[in-house]
Amino acid sequence: MNLLLWGVFWLLTIQQPSASSGINFFSLQQDAEIGAEASAEADKTLLLVRDANLNRYVRNIGQRLVGSGSLPEFQYRFRIVNSREINSTGFPGGAIYVNRGLIEVTANEDEFAAILAHEIGHVAGRHGTSQLSRQLLVQAPITIAAGLPTNAGWRDQLVKLGVSLGVRSSFLRYHRDQEIEACLTAMRLLNGAQFNPRALGTLLEKLNDVETGEIIRRPALVFNHPQAEALRVQMDAELERLTADRRYRRNAGEFSWFQSALHKMPYPRVAEPAEVDIGPADALPENHAHHLNYFQFAYPKGWQANRNGEHGVIITPPDGVQPARSGNDITRGLIVDFMDLGERQLTLEQATDRLIVALKQPTRNQQLNIVPGAQTHTLVSDEVGLRTILVGRQCRPVVGCESEVVWLVTRMYYQSLFYMAFVAPEEEFPKYQPMFEQIIRSTRFKG
Repeated sequence: MNLLLWGVFWLLTIQQPSASSGINFFSLQQDAEIGAEASAEADKTLLLVRDANLNRYVRNIGQRLVGSGSLPEFQYRFRIVNSREINSTGFPGGAIYVNRGLIEVTANEDEFAAILAHEIGHVAGRHGTSQLSRQLLVQAPITIAAGLPTNAGWRDQLVKLGVSLGVRSSFLRYHRDQEIEACLTAMRLLNGAQFNPRALGTLLEKLNDVETGEIIRRPALVFNHPQAEALRVQMDAELERLTADRRYRRNAGEFSWFQSALHKMPYPRVAEPAEVDIGPADALPENHAHHLNYFQFAYPKGWQANRNGEHGVIITPPDGVQPARSGNDITRGLIVDFMDLGERQLTLEQATDRLIVALKQPTRNQQLNIVPGAQTHTLVSDEVGLRTILVGRQCRPVVGCESEVVWLVTRMYYQSLFYMAFVAPEEEFPKYQPMFEQIIRSTRFKG
């Protein structure tokens, strides 16, 4: 154990690329490999704009930005997503996706360039793999101490962590220091490419005006790119340094054409909940709907659903329940329910903490503990949720003791906290994980 801790300490002190970007156990090549797999998944699941002229315009602005600064030698490429959602995504290695909903917020070419520059800033800062490294550090220290020399090494560890590769990847939610670094990088790129760097601040103000202040109603971009209190001060200082006696190129006509051409394109039809693709037809053929239709989700064939209280349900495979002195013991499957928050005005994080306190009570001969650092935002029915990983040791008669993993997924729903607790033995969790991921993706809410 001492040797392991020394190995982790050495990695922390020697392998940090810079103080701003933080811990990163991945190489530049692995950034490119992870990004290539993630973008391939995104290309299959997103509705991309295929118009050659529109894509050429975006690519020209993107390459103009990339050429204006000293950046890691990634293959930067730019795509437009035909979605109303106000969001953008930059994968490790340089694949950047911008939603139409975000483009429609922009008023000029400078603001549009600011979107691309900001995502380039995250890619260049290697913030995605830095976030992955933080997760690996707390959940797979043995692997970290040994290093991640091969494709198989990082891929296997991401699977064990439950990290999905795609546009909803949890490692693409950045922390505030990374957001500051990406903003400052974006301003320098904008200035070097002769776009007005003030446009980034204007764009951020617009996005803050879009949100309502309710944690479940903010644009996805705001959750993935949290702004620090110090951001505005540092941006103002950078502006003062960059914009003295500086003139910028204006290309209002081409941007007007770009927005007009996008506006003429139809948005895809929004599928009703029953029509939402939840994966292979034979994977999750069963459907559970709340008796008042508050929520519904799909689950695997052969699993058994049993009501649990007024709103809850327990869904398990045939071998997922074992008798115990205090009642049935859930060993594999999921528990779904609401926790009433009463009149308390709690954030998602605060409400989840209250639920975890209740779950950590030493029942079922078990004590659950949160894995440090393993709490990430995710989307549940197109609204922000929180996924928390807990581990415990469950002791039962005859079979003895075994480690257990619980994925706790929470989301606000009016004055209640909706939660799904996915349970499986640690050794079997990789087998159940794909089903759990599909169940989360299939969940839909009324209203």
